[in-house]
Amino acid sequence: MLVTKLVLLIVAFLLGVYFTIRLIKRGLSKKYEPKASTPWNSLTEGVDPTAGDTQ
Repeated sequence: MLVTKLVLLIVAFLLGVYFTIRLIKRGLSKKYEPKASTPWNSLTEGVDPTAGDTQ
């Protein structure tokens, strides 16, 4: 009984390590890289890109 619990614990740990390594190699951080600059990105700063350069 103790051996079965120990084997299950080791298998669960190894699966966790395996999936963690796969996620790291996949490059999930690329999903959050900043996007290319466009006039529409200025909306986040409160600037209307359709207004033109009237000053």
